[in-house]
Amino acid sequence: MRKKRWIVSIVILIIILFMSELMILSSGKVGVLNITQRVISGAPHVIVQGQTLSYQGKVHWEDIQSSIEEYSVSDEGTVLYKALGTPVPPPWIYVRKENHQGFRYKIPQLPWKL
Repeated sequence: MRKKRWIVSIVILIIILFMSELMILSSGKVGVLNITQRVISGAPHVIVQGQTLSYQGKVHWEDIQSSIEEYSVSDEGTVLYKALGTPVPPPWIYVRKENHQGFRYKIPQLPWKL
């Protein structure tokens, strides 16, 4: 009987987590799962004009270095890059961490406006 309670409790917690994630995403904010992924990867928290950017993964800086340009500065003073020839605001925003590593972000959008 106790094992069944644990399973039911875990399922209920997972459902609550995903429901809260959907509510956060529907408001155009960055979700808890995205924040967790960003923290685990060691990517910086980037805020542009008061809005937290959504983490999209790591990039090898040497692979993209010739195709990006300086774009702006975050609210904290981090230099932001975008691909050459992309509009402002760009679809992807890049942040350099070290010599060979960088991170890709995007501005979060409401799901029905994608």
